[in-house]
Amino acid sequence: MSILVEQALISPRYLAGPGDAAWVTFPLHEASGWTHGHEPLRPRVFLSSPDQKTLLRLEPRPGDQWWRITHDSGTPATSWYASFGARTPVELIAAVTDTLTDPSFNERALCDATRPLRRAGWQTAPSGEFRSPDGIVKGERLNFSGAASWFITAARGQDDVVWQARFDGSTPPAIVAAFTQALADPEPLRRSTEQTTGLSRRRVSLRWQQWPATSVALVLPERIGHLAARRTTPPPLPPAAPPTPPRPTR
Repeated sequence: MSILVEQALISPRYLAGPGDAAWVTFPLHEASGWTHGHEPLRPRVFLSSPDQKTLLRLEPRPGDQWWRITHDSGTPATSWYASFGARTPVELIAAVTDTLTDPSFNERALCDATRPLRRAGWQTAPSGEFRSPDGIVKGERLNFSGAASWFITAARGQDDVVWQARFDGSTPPAIVAAFTQALADPEPLRRSTEQTTGLSRRRVSLRWQQWPATSVALVLPERIGHLAARRTTPPPLPPAAPPTPPRPTR
């Protein structure tokens, strides 16, 4: 008889709490080859991409962003950073890192970051501002030195900010679009009993379900395996050359 464990399905997902940081950090290291350089006796994580151009930092900072991703391409125009507050669900941050580490990622690809929001019924404006149907999440674009940065905030009220995500004006549109797509996904997020401790129930729908413990334990390894497969899958074969027409005969 399999052991069952309780898991909470929480919606809206942007109020599900942070979850487990391993959802982001383990795949970067084990599936994408990022190296860690943090000190084991300090509560922080540093991960560097194989080309050493991108750095992820997870560092507890009271009153400040805990997650930071910086990309240094060597030129200011294409270098960028993103940051996320402590209570940002890790699934939203993972949407960014999964896109960034995808072998097919094209940093120059043009994407409309508000398109996933419109398709999900969110209010959007030509300026880039947007709002979730329940009014909890708001996004805006602010110009700094000629570049429009994204500020996305989840708040239950004017004085109750849950988290904020920031993307500077040089962030590839595909990165921002990956975040907004995960943000607008109606699928609830799963949390363990421990991860719901201290979670505010205000404006949150929480439904408990029982899952086999073996199934729960495999969720992260399966995610890592799926992401690792992206790097080992061979590219599609080029189209076959057209047959050579027969040579005319006399």
